[in-house]
Amino acid sequence: MPYHARTYGSALQQVEGNVRWNFPTGPNLDTFGVPIGLQTFGLEEFNFHPSILKKQLAYIPCFGTLRTYPRPSVNELRLIYRIHNNGEFNYMHYATLYKVRTILNEEIPVIRNVLEPDFNAVYLNQNCQNFFGLDFPEYENCIQNMFAANLIADNQNNSSFVVNVRYDALEVKENPVPCRLNANFASNWYLNVIYP
Repeated sequence: MPYHARTYGSALQQVEGNVRWNFPTGPNLDTFGVPIGLQTFGLEEFNFHPSILKKQLAYIPCFGTLRTYPRPSVNELRLIYRIHNNGEFNYMHYATLYKVRTILNEEIPVIRNVLEPDFNAVYLNQNCQNFFGLDFPEYENCIQNMFAANLIADNQNNSSFVVNVRYDALEVKENPVPCRLNANFASNWYLNVIYP
């Protein structure tokens, strides 16, 4: 059975082409994320940077909770985002990760060394500077602290490491697929998603 994880990396972006993978997207209508000034960002917004893709690393919010750390391996993890449509929330399945494994705390030093050469290009690039504007120093301090963190799961309180899973393959849907949630779900770890 595939599992589902909610992210918000493309919720408010245009659907055409690569525009939806610009980052950070700053989901002003969402309810979670790291607050920076009047904006928010989530680490999953950087999952589609070419450098992170090449390393087959990602940040998936539901892997960041202490209660379930470390999560068992997942053969198929479908990423969904929420959109507001005519007074209700709908969901879109936009990508699938295969063979997903939780990164362990003791792996962080090695992964930090792998990420370090491209860190500025991924997390401190011009898109980020433009998005945060005068709040960019606050964002930079936050992301540097997260890069220096030694915990994978910390209840998403902005003190966890910047990636938390490895995967073997990624499929990005050219046209995201609408879906809706069943009543039986917990947190961001959806087992029951219905496709029309």
